[in-house]
Amino acid sequence: EAFEPITRSQLELPGDALVLSLVSRAMAEKGWAEAIRIIEQARRLSGANIHLLLVGDGPEYDRLLGESLPEFVHLEGFQRNVRGYFAVADMGFLPSRFRGESFPLVIIECLQSGVPVVASDLGEIARMLQGEKGMAGAVFPLLNDKIDEPAMAEFIADLAVNKDKYATLCAAAPAAAQKFDPVLLARRHDQVYRAALRDENPAN
Repeated sequence: EAFEPITRSQLELPGDALVLSLVSRAMAEKGWAEAIRIIEQARRLSGANIHLLLVGDGPEYDRLLGESLPEFVHLEGFQRNVRGYFAVADMGFLPSRFRGESFPLVIIECLQSGVPVVASDLGEIARMLQGEKGMAGAVFPLLNDKIDEPAMAEFIADLAVNKDKYATLCAAAPAAAQKFDPVLLARRHDQVYRAALRDENPAN
């Protein structure tokens, strides 16, 4: 579907910054506090200008509203135009430790915006990012139910300076997104149901 484009100037984002967009319910398990620490560490490691968009509402949003945030953190609150916030960024970001994470729709919206994703390895996220041209991003397993902040920070810091590596991830995004094309999904669901009907036991 079409979405409303957002410019970096609207969000007061530097044109040369590496921008990550985290879109989720603003709850502690979704890693908002960890995301800020990860980006802070990635900035130190790379010396690059990395910024973080936090999009969503909930307890964490309310808590952060009352804090003095670093200039690289942009607290955007609830937004209906999710794809616009992914498209204006360089990477999607989901450092979640929410064990109920199974098939996050924001991953699909990010990929369909042509943007790769850095996320925790939960549910089906790794399979969602896989495509014919490889992984459209990277996943990191939890360590004792905690987000691996150092590993994520190192990966993001590397992307900030390694343009070829980042370009490879971007090139993989369209193929990964193609799996979620509504026409393709409808055709495959139809095939599955027809196969199930053919195999149905008449005795039932």
